Amino acid sequence: MPSRQSDDRPRNSRSSAPNPPPGSAPVRRALLAVAAALAISGASVGGYYLFLREPPPGPDPDRVAELEASESARGVEQVGALIDTTRDAHDELLPVVEGLDTALPADGSEPGEAPGGDEVDGWADTVDGVAERLSASPSGDTGYNVARGGVRAAVEQLGSSVDVYAAALDAEGGERERLEGVAADLRTQAVRAWAVAATQLDTVAIETGHGHVHIYLPAAPGSGALQPDSAPEGTGAHGGSGDGDAGEEGH
Repeated sequence: MPSRQSDDRPRNSRSSAPNPPPGSAPVRRALLAVAAALAISGASVGGYYLFLREPPPGPDPDRVAELEASESARGVEQVGALIDTTRDAHDELLPVVEGLDTALPADGSEPGEAPGGDEVDGWADTVDGVAERLSASPSGDTGYNVARGGVRAAVEQLGSSVDVYAAALDAEGGERERLEGVAADLRTQAVRAWAVAATQLDTVAIETGHGHVHIYLPAAPGSGALQPDSAPEGTGAHGGSGDGDAGEEGH
């Protein structure tokens, strides 16, 4: 059997390895390191650029003042229109409130002669017309909207009082008394709501230079409705302010 010849060539203890393929871990780590360095460099340059760049220009003070003046003038005009509308509404609603007060006295006194159905229908038409005109008034700032919305709510409540009273005229006995009591309560609530709105209107009228405006419907003593303050009508007009005791309750 032939003898196995030994290989006498010198062996290197560390065999040489081939170059790592492009997708190997060492190459990926090298590429990631280069990318990180570029990102840091870009961020530094970008931050330096942002630091040196001038800030954007602010709003033009003249334009801001012009817009504020325009908005203020619009508010003055809107409040003036609401004052006129509320005065007209007051004059139209006054006979309705007085008629209900006669038929349904708030102080518990003996009622006067009951109005006829045609007269009550006229009350309803009047209230509906006032409510329609108020609903057409434009929206404005918060104070104006509170006054406008308060007047509308009071008119709608007065309309409910008239509707219930009309139903009472067609009822008899205990049912009629019950409906009259409901109509009387709604009338009183409507007058209270109107007084709150009138007080708010007085406030915004002063703020917009129209002066004190006292447009209140008659309220029975002890009804709890707010009363106009003690300042004369028109005090504080053209930017002034009047002193008074707005918010006092009627006695």
